[in-house]
Amino acid sequence: MNVFVIGLTGKRLMPTKPSKARKLINTGKAEIYTYKPFTIRLLYKTGSATQNINLGIDTGSQHIGVGITSDQQVMYKAEIELRSSMEKRSLMERRASYRRGRRYRKVRFRCPKWKCKTIRKYHKEPDKKGRHWQKESHNFMSDRKEGWLPPSIQSKTAHHIEWIKRYLNSLPDNTKLVIEVARFDMARMKNPDIHGELYQKGPQYDYENVKAYVFDRDGYKCRICNTKAGTKRKDGTVVKMHAHHTLYKSKGATDNPDYMATVCDCCHSAENHAPGGILYQWMVEEKKFARGYRDATFMNILRKRLYEEFPNAIFTYGNITTADRKRLKLDKSHANDAVAVSLVSMDITLVKDISNAVYIKQVRQKKRSLHEAMPRKGRNGKKNITAIRNSKNTKSVKEFHLWDKVKTADGQIGYISGFTGTSAYIQDKNNNYITPAGKNYKQHTLSSLRRI
Repeated sequence: MNVFVIGLTGKRLMPTKPSKARKLINTGKAEIYTYKPFTIRLLYKTGSATQNINLGIDTGSQHIGVGITSDQQVMYKAEIELRSSMEKRSLMERRASYRRGRRYRKVRFRCPKWKCKTIRKYHKEPDKKGRHWQKESHNFMSDRKEGWLPPSIQSKTAHHIEWIKRYLNSLPDNTKLVIEVARFDMARMKNPDIHGELYQKGPQYDYENVKAYVFDRDGYKCRICNTKAGTKRKDGTVVKMHAHHTLYKSKGATDNPDYMATVCDCCHSAENHAPGGILYQWMVEEKKFARGYRDATFMNILRKRLYEEFPNAIFTYGNITTADRKRLKLDKSHANDAVAVSLVSMDITLVKDISNAVYIKQVRQKKRSLHEAMPRKGRNGKKNITAIRNSKNTKSVKEFHLWDKVKTADGQIGYISGFTGTSAYIQDKNNNYITPAGKNYKQHTLSSLRRI
């Protein structure tokens, strides 16, 4: 891993080795410019000669791969892990529960900002009565601008663009940017045989009813025992199929084929419908028999935004990256894919690779615990009008910061996930808490930890 360098005049120079960067900082000849990515700024005049550099970006819905090469040498590679959509969804559901529960808890009164027909807006110029907050008629029409995206998709798209700009701002001006994008045909993913006018017709167009569509989608096989319709059993009976509603027709289930499954007459029994049966378990889990296209949809949106943001970049696709990575004899990883992306237009069969890569994980900044959702009444006769958050959600204590990689007293390695006074909570890479040796609590004293 190399360190990026900015000259005294602001010109971006060639990356240097970490040992040299450390000596420059210790001798006062350089200072830290940015941490992500780690960049130093020189405090003395130097030359400005640069070489040709390729910046490869491997885009994805969960990870971003970064590879920087010069000639046949890998200078830097990194993997950036984005926050998962399921984590965000669970946090939003928890926040909604806090918001609803607040209506029934005894907290300080807050006047409503808007009502059904009016909304209060702030104006710099006060009215005749000296009020800045003034009532206006409320319009329920959407004020979304052109190009609006849902927050979850906007967040991931913005992070891709932001990280690309960060690396471009730390590399020389002659850096060539190569981005791998994906283009998914959702209709063909659902039906590989689709063609021509079939794109204009729904998935059930060629079927006389929903039942026929569900049977054909499942291959006329039972989702439980995998037996095929029309086959004879040992007792001489013929297998018949039922279009089972996973959410139960008696509970108001609709004929949505995503919540319907093909089940044979033996498996479609009263025992399986009762508690403890597999059909009852499907109903509780709200099991869905359709492939999700969330990631593919995001990649299609991201491709268009990257085209608009980086019109001078070179764009490639995953099948080309896979062939180039195998030709370069690199292991499968997001960082190595980015290295192959950076060399997409070069006839190179071997590169001088570096074994270590930088791993960056995106985490949330704050927590929403129940005791923080309800502000306390106050202490020593003073009202708590600021609703100060708990100290355990602070970002740093002494020289330690959230998500620092540390080594415990008994040699275990993990990451700081929270503070409590002079102690910290440590989690491993699988988000499991690490407890001190011989103890049943989770806190590790900061004096027993060593930063890595």
